[in-house]
Amino acid sequence: MDGFEKKKLGLGIYLIVLAVVLAFLIISFWPGKKEWESEVILLGLKFEISAEVRLLFLVLLIGAFGSFVHAATSFVTYVGNKSLAPSWMWWYVLRPFIGMGIAAIFYFVIRGGLVALSANVEWQNLSPYGIGAFAALSGMFSKQAADKLSDIFDNLFKTQKGKGDEERANKLEEMRPVKDVMLGITKMSYHKMGDKEEPKDVTIEKLYGYLAKEGVTRIPILDHQGAIKYIIHQSMLYKFISEKSMERGPAQLNIAALTLENLLEFSNMRDLVEKSIGFVSVKATLGEAKATMEKTKNCQDVFVTENGRADEPIIGWLANTDISKHAKA
Repeated sequence: MDGFEKKKLGLGIYLIVLAVVLAFLIISFWPGKKEWESEVILLGLKFEISAEVRLLFLVLLIGAFGSFVHAATSFVTYVGNKSLAPSWMWWYVLRPFIGMGIAAIFYFVIRGGLVALSANVEWQNLSPYGIGAFAALSGMFSKQAADKLSDIFDNLFKTQKGKGDEERANKLEEMRPVKDVMLGITKMSYHKMGDKEEPKDVTIEKLYGYLAKEGVTRIPILDHQGAIKYIIHQSMLYKFISEKSMERGPAQLNIAALTLENLLEFSNMRDLVEKSIGFVSVKATLGEAKATMEKTKNCQDVFVTENGRADEPIIGWLANTDISKHAKA
């Protein structure tokens, strides 16, 4: 056995031990029958801990466990394909700790009320399952979680342009054709539904698979002819799964059974994924794409078709970040 094979064996043992340790600690800190009681038993020792600290420990541990799932899945895939590179060893070692940090930051953002999900909620009313779901998903999908935190930061610290800045803005940028800056269909990550495929046939796990594999934060759903049907953002999936977990509890919630149809039936989600989409023709300009996005309620995505109709196959895609970057108002 050469040096690299020994390192792979050691990394595999590290991941197994890490899973066992994290599972043991999560079970130890999980609230019992009295919910957030202050007493914790660890390795036969009893000690007092405040409910807030206990909850934070759970967030850290579950965030690390979510990252472990991602790292272990990647590890066995690359080892099985005999394509694991030595330069990635430290990524696997540190991945759970990265997930731990992301989960903690996301927890502070939620508890601080910077997102509307749980502003001003006391710890006594918090569901450990809902918080655990957020922590696990943040750990598993750290890139998407980091992108969401970036959006929150941008909204919090957005600067207001002065009147003179607006008057001196570069209007020529808005005259650029959308085809010069759009993401073409050949470079897009999307799910194209079969001729007889329906929303009930598309699982939530499959949608998460696209997000995790491609490293994106939203996935378009096309019909069998290539026209856009829905646009699914990772934040929508986070909210959907979290609230389903709070509603049913882990014993009743079977994530593997959840489908796109369940997502569409949830709250006002259908309007967000189906109606908050803009369309422009391939001859349109960035300024026209921006105007379309602004007049379409809750729109963050503008798709380019031949004549700007919703029933046509899409040619390209402009996200809100692309439009704000290029079309300076």
